[in-house]
Amino acid sequence: MSEHIYTIPLNDHFSKHDGCPLCSLFDMLEKNEIETITGASMMEPSVRVKTNSEGFCHKHFELMLTVGKRLPIALIMQSHLEEIRDKTKKKNGKDTAKFFAALEQNCYVCNRIKKNMDSIFSNFFHLYKNEKNFRERFLSQEMFCLPHYRELLEYGQKFLSKKEYDVFAKELQEIENRYLETLQGDIDWFCKKFDYRYKEEDWKNSRDAIERTVYTLTGIKIKKEENE
Repeated sequence: MSEHIYTIPLNDHFSKHDGCPLCSLFDMLEKNEIETITGASMMEPSVRVKTNSEGFCHKHFELMLTVGKRLPIALIMQSHLEEIRDKTKKKNGKDTAKFFAALEQNCYVCNRIKKNMDSIFSNFFHLYKNEKNFRERFLSQEMFCLPHYRELLEYGQKFLSKKEYDVFAKELQEIENRYLETLQGDIDWFCKKFDYRYKEEDWKNSRDAIERTVYTLTGIKIKKEENE
């Protein structure tokens, strides 16, 4: 087949079997965008036009400050603040509130990632339908976080026929239900370990059950607390 953008990363990340492969792809895109915006593209006029109007969310401001140098980031903030002041000078209170409400929901990096994730899902279903090896990689997955599970079901309606979608949804559900059953057992056992009757029993695979549950429910990894 002719190469499509993101087919190589899809094959790579679906071969790792280390959590949700779509989370891994998202992290790759986010890292790339942060490195790009804190690099040479920070001063490109076409990019500055967008960053001035879209701004950044708290998470991506924080990541930029972790990765980039402070002066270039301050220059982006400087022109962004100038645009905010220019756009709100003549607005009444109601319009200003609407402007800031929209700005709070906007982020240059989030928008870039969303656009690229759209391409990833498009390529995912291209591979799913046309590449036997990728289909097998998909079927061998341990789990998907629930947000990406939902997105796979949503995007599948766009890229698959009804017959294809019914098969895909069943396959995906089997993967997820199998993992959720295991996760339920681990969190149940974690809770039992705080019952004196199970105090001397082995923790089995439950020590990080809380962290894995949060990750499954949200797609966000948190550090394990060593306090049980």
